[in-house]
Amino acid sequence: MTAPPLTRFIGRRRDVSEIRRLLGESRLLSLVGPGGSGKTRLAREVCTGPDTAWVALAEAGADQVVPAVLDALGVAEVPGRGPADLIGHRPLLLVLDNCEHLVAAAAGLAGELLRACPGLRVLTTSREPLAVAGEHVWWVEGLPDADSVRLFADRARRVAPGFTVGEGNADAVARLCRRLDGMPLALELAAARVRMLPPQRILDRLDDAFGLLVTADRDVPARHATLRAALDWSYDLLPGPERDLFARLAVFRGGFTLDAAEAVGGPDALPLLARLVDKSLVQAQADGDQERYRLLDVVRQYASARGPAADPGAHAHYYVAFAEHADARLTGPGQEVWLDRLHLERDNLRAAFGWAREHDPAAAVRLAVALGHYHRLRGRYAEGGDRLRAALELADASTPPAVLAKALAGLGALEFLQCAYESAAARLHRAVALFERAGDTHGAALALHRLGGIAREQGRYAEARARHERSLAAWRGLGDPAGTARAVKALSFTAWLEGDYAHAATLATDALRQFRELDDPDGMIGALVDLGAATLRGGDPAGARPLLREALELSRRLGSAEGIAWSTEQLGLAALLLGEREDALGLLREGLRLHHEVGDRWRTAGVLDVLAGLLADARTAAVLLSAAAAARAAIGTPLPPCDRLDREYCVRTVTARLAGGERERAAAEGAAMPLDRAVELALAGPAAVPVVRTPPAGLVVEALGRARVLAGGRVLGPEDWTYAKPRELLYHLLTHPGAGKDEIGAALWPDAGPAELRNSFHTCLKHLRRALGGAVTVRFTAGGYRVEGDVRYDVDAFLAAADGEDLAALTEAARRYTGDFLAGVPAGDWAAVPRDRLRRRYEQVMLTRGVLLGRERRFAEAAEVFTRLIEHDPLLEAAHRGLMRCHAALGNPARALRQYDDLVGLLRSEVGASASPETRALHDRLRHAMAA
Repeated sequence: MTAPPLTRFIGRRRDVSEIRRLLGESRLLSLVGPGGSGKTRLAREVCTGPDTAWVALAEAGADQVVPAVLDALGVAEVPGRGPADLIGHRPLLLVLDNCEHLVAAAAGLAGELLRACPGLRVLTTSREPLAVAGEHVWWVEGLPDADSVRLFADRARRVAPGFTVGEGNADAVARLCRRLDGMPLALELAAARVRMLPPQRILDRLDDAFGLLVTADRDVPARHATLRAALDWSYDLLPGPERDLFARLAVFRGGFTLDAAEAVGGPDALPLLARLVDKSLVQAQADGDQERYRLLDVVRQYASARGPAADPGAHAHYYVAFAEHADARLTGPGQEVWLDRLHLERDNLRAAFGWAREHDPAAAVRLAVALGHYHRLRGRYAEGGDRLRAALELADASTPPAVLAKALAGLGALEFLQCAYESAAARLHRAVALFERAGDTHGAALALHRLGGIAREQGRYAEARARHERSLAAWRGLGDPAGTARAVKALSFTAWLEGDYAHAATLATDALRQFRELDDPDGMIGALVDLGAATLRGGDPAGARPLLREALELSRRLGSAEGIAWSTEQLGLAALLLGEREDALGLLREGLRLHHEVGDRWRTAGVLDVLAGLLADARTAAVLLSAAAAARAAIGTPLPPCDRLDREYCVRTVTARLAGGERERAAAEGAAMPLDRAVELALAGPAAVPVVRTPPAGLVVEALGRARVLAGGRVLGPEDWTYAKPRELLYHLLTHPGAGKDEIGAALWPDAGPAELRNSFHTCLKHLRRALGGAVTVRFTAGGYRVEGDVRYDVDAFLAAADGEDLAALTEAARRYTGDFLAGVPAGDWAAVPRDRLRRRYEQVMLTRGVLLGRERRFAEAAEVFTRLIEHDPLLEAAHRGLMRCHAALGNPARALRQYDDLVGLLRSEVGASASPETRALHDRLRHAMAA
């Protein structure tokens, strides 16, 4: 065994225990990872027993492997006798360190010795697996964030004993460690620079990582003395075609797909890419049917310097086509998926635009146009606007008018959302003219729709209605259901701002129905917010809550910053009207922060007004009221009629608490205050009641609807799970707490034999624990596995609320059920049982809610409940009966009879059955009542 290391071993404690356990079950285990990932150091920490022989192969040739093994065994070479004869049956752990340049020789020797020596176990370290039968592979990757910081700080103190991570440098150290992907060698080399550079300066210089990350230690192996040398060691082992592809992949930023790799590397990229993954030069992640690859940042720098780089034009043109393909799918079903894919490619899209801007202006314009909808939906108004402005500067006489019109319309839409009304209107008017000249009725209607929005926010409501009605007529003429729904929703928005809440609710209900039929989440969010706003202002804040909560949930799933801001703000108003001042203050402050972040000055001013009325300090409230008025004046928008009475009351009550001179000084201070400062004051100012902030749970797990896991407030993505099974294991453990390994194995690996099951289970459990990162603990106790700690599981919350017997509890349960259990997530047959059980429970909750609402004569709300239940299960007769009773109670028996006819037709076509006697009896009673 080699001498003990001179530095502390940091991190990977769970890895050490898991590897030792695996060595008890497997006779051949390989630690595989990129150069500098700490494989050798990890092996030294694992292999501490007396029956261990350490074979250092870094400097050995293929013909020196056997002599090196004999030397490690402490015996001389004897003619006619090999290592197998010397080892015999005695127990021994043989460590073959640094095998990557001797893979064939090491694999042959390991296989031979394992067959001949029953007491032998072999552990190897390498940058690629040996590919020997029975080999188990443990992938050694970068350290987690916290361990990376600990390692950096420890090694920094070797050269600067007084170094600490504190308030002044913690952010720079954390970003430095993430930039280096937690790779131990890179962290140690960076830490060595602390003697002459602070962490922020090291971070600033990482674009030249190879000139920076060098050690002066004389006892370090040459391949670890510089980061370049560590990568040279791997690169020199690559055949020519793999070297070429490796260099070409440096064009990517932030990862890439196989399709993208083939676009820049040729149609034969797949087998070469697979070999680069095996050799730890490319990182691979897969989850379900999605694959993604990436080069560590320092590896990408190295690759770009070592060979013929890919044509950046091929990269840019691939991403232009990708963005246009995605843009066409950002309405209706699949919207969420394509938004996420665009988000994953954001660094590549930025790089593609940068190249196209200099070398292919037409492609730059196309790319900026294609990303306009994405930037709007994700609240990236400023970035999208900057890109479109840059694109328009590139447009010339050769730019097709249709492309120019789309660029103008896209920029006008984003400027409108940032309340730059004058420039937005100018661009949109020009876009309308270009669209009409090109005969593009759809484009012209969309630009008119945006112009109607500007008129609405500037208080020109008649003009807004006229523009939306023109858009509506155009879209109806085109037979465009999405455009039609969009125009109806805009008319609803205009109506409730004017104070016509009943008409607004009717329009919003119609728009919501259309958007649900189209399966358009973005449209549903807007319609739900409008319906909720009209409902709460119409005197029913409790009835508005489920609508706004659904809007908030959809917004979070879609990542819609605008939708989250609006939903949160309106929920705050509902809480305020219900007398829940503490909740109202928290929600309104969050809504204010979100509106301000995306750049919506109109709504920022509106929420400042409301918050002013909640503050205990009258002077601060008066400052905020004045600042809000100044913000509206600056952008040229009046207070909407729906808010005038509330603001007038707030102004009266606040000013009544101040002396005349103090009122004037507060008003002057607010009028001169920048909006950023006013927002800070509103978020931090003293309140009438204390605001209780709940810290994020250690683990939040969502299984109903879109599956999602948050650890410490951060959403875990495919790169955290490594592959799909660890996430599925988490859901099984939470759904079946205390399940044993056999039960889990039967569910997740039903076809695996005992040995395969043990390996699959423990490997999966290792990845699960690493993904959770210490947020909670997966513990084996009382014969089974449990997730212990601060866990919030939406299935448990749903079932707890569903056990309630009053309307409020059942409404909360319905809110929590946003879709079927693990819908759209790859999972085994085990998930079918809880999925069916939860569906049935949800149906019972909704039926009971509908009945209770009916008893309280809240028939419109009951009808909405039964309608949603029918959408959930069209063959549920009890829901159809409930809806028939609601229609009749609302004075529309004809609609109730049509509902019966719809049900009868559906039963006949789908299951070949007739309506039940109870349903037929209800139909007869309604028909007789109508005839009478």
